Formats: sequence, structure tokens, C-alpha cells
Amino acid sequence: MTSIVIKVAERIYAFVALNVLWCFFVLLGLGVFGFMPATVALFRMMREWNSGKKDLPLMKSFLTFYKEAFIRANLYGAMFFGVFYIIYVNYQFVSYFYEASIHFFLYVVIFSITAVAVMTFVNLFSVMAHFDHRLFHYLKLAFGMVFAHPFKSFLQLFWLIAYALVAMFYPKAFLLIGVSVFAYVIMSINFTTFNQYKKNTPVP
Repeated sequence: MTSIVIKVAERIYAFVALNVLWCFFVLLGLGVFGFMPATVALFRMMREWNSGKKDLPLMKSFLTFYKEAFIRANLYGAMFFGVFYIIYVNYQFVSYFYEASIHFFLYVVIFSITAVAVMTFVNLFSVMAHFDHRLFHYLKLAFGMVFAHPFKSFLQLFWLIAYALVAMFYPKAFLLIGVSVFAYVIMSINFTTFNQYKKNTPVP
């Protein structure tokens, strides 16, 4: 019983420590340039945990993964910033440039595109954490997963919404372990799929 309590306490500590590291490295990159590589590094840690490597040195491993992902993660960050900005602009323009009779249809289209873009963005972190591919192959795989595995995409979307609600109504819990727990759940959902893909697909 004591050993179980110790293991649970160690795991909670690891989640909290990773959340602190994520916050630190986001700030280290001045926020804008730190968010993407810090999040990829966090997902990489969760990938290692799912692989059974639960005793990695947290600080050293996180720093290594952060530096490895810094450039390509920020390239994707800039690209998705552009995508979400275009979606936002189109959303704002609906009421100004189109008749009220088609507003509902246009909002449904924009919402659908937004959902696909968000899920592709979320998948991108776990894809970059698990594979070593050419730059744009990550995007192709992250986008394809949204449609190839609709049930898992639904689970991720449900978890994303639940996570957002927790962050909204329980901000203290979110600040403590929120980001690391979020990454662990998303990575766990995708891990089996990634292993199957890696066995059946040659690395480009």
C-alpha cells in the first residue's frame, strides 16, 4: 500500500514539475517563440512515458527536446497563426458582406473548418513528438488523422472542451497540472495509432 502511495505521489510531482517547466520555457522564449517548442517538448515527454521510459531526468530531457523542436515548431506556429487569423477575419465578415438568410450556413462552414484546423493543430504536437519526418510531412499526418480516426478525433475534441471548461472554472487546478495532464491524455489517445502507423509506413 505504501509503495502505491509513493508511486502516485511521484507521478503527481512529475506532472506538476512538467507543468512548471512548460511555463518556464514558454517565458524563456518570450511567450510568442516559446509556446510551440515548449509544448512539443512536453508532448515528447509524454511520448516517452507512454513508451515505458518513466524515469527520464525531467529538466535535462525537456531542455533537449525544446532545443530540437525550436525552429520547426515555431515555423508551424507562424503558419497556424495565419490560418486562425484568416478564419477569424472570415467569421467577422459574414455579417457585413452576406445576406442574413445564409448566415447560418456560413457559420456552420466556418465552425467546421475551425474544428478541423484546431484538431490538426492539437494532433501536430503529438505527431512531432513521436516521429522524425520532413517538415511538412508532420502537417500531412496531423491533418489526415482527423479524418482517418474520427472516433479518436471526437475523444480529443471532447477532452479539449472539458479541459477548457476546467481551466475556466477551476483556474488554480489548471495552473498546477493543467497543461501536462492535457498533453498526457492527448498523447495516450494517439499512441497506439502512431505505433501502428510506424510499423506499416516507411519513414520518408
